[in-house]
Amino acid sequence: MAQQEYARANATRSKLLAATMKLSKEKDYENLTVREICKQAGVSNGAFYHHYQTKDQLVLEAFLDFDDAITPEMMETCDNLQPLEALWYIFDNYIEYIVQNVGCAMGAYYRLLLKKEQEGYRDPRRVFLAQIEKHCQRCQNCGIFLKNNSAQELMELFSRSLRGIIFDWCLCRGSYDLKQQMKQDIGFLIKGLTQ
Repeated sequence: MAQQEYARANATRSKLLAATMKLSKEKDYENLTVREICKQAGVSNGAFYHHYQTKDQLVLEAFLDFDDAITPEMMETCDNLQPLEALWYIFDNYIEYIVQNVGCAMGAYYRLLLKKEQEGYRDPRRVFLAQIEKHCQRCQNCGIFLKNNSAQELMELFSRSLRGIIFDWCLCRGSYDLKQQMKQDIGFLIKGLTQ
C-alpha cells in the first residue's frame, strides 16, 4: 500500500513538473499560475499543495531531481568507461536532462536561487557532484589531469562552469545548441587541466 502511494505521489510530482516545463516554454514562468499548472498536469490544486507550498518550491526541487536520474546502471556505465569518457558521459546526460526536462524554466530556477538562500545545488554529497568528483579523481590517478588541485576542487570547477554555460543559454533564451556549447567550453577547460 505504501509503495502504491509513493508511486502515485511521484507520478503527481512528475506531471506537475512536466506541466510547468511545458507551460514555461509558452509563457513566462513569473506569469504562470498554480491553477494553470494543475490544469495542464490534470491534477487538482489540492494535489499540488499537498506536495508543494509554491510553484517556486516545485522548480527548486525539480532541478535536484537530476540526481534521481543518476541510476545505479548509469554509475556502473561510468565505472566501465575510461575516466575522461565517464566525465563526458555525466556532462552529456546532465545537459540532455536540462534540455529535455527543464528547458527554459532554468531561468526561473536561477532567479529563485538569487532570491533565496538555497545551497542544495552545491552540496558535494549530491550524487551528480559526487560522481564528477569520483571521475576527476580517476582522471588524476591515470595521469590525465594535473594534480595541482584536489578532485573536489576540480568538481567545483566543472560544476561552476556548467552552471555558467547553462545560465548563458538561459540569458539567450535557449537560442543555441546547449549541448554543442557545453562540449566546446568544457573541452577548453579540460585541455587546460591535462598534462
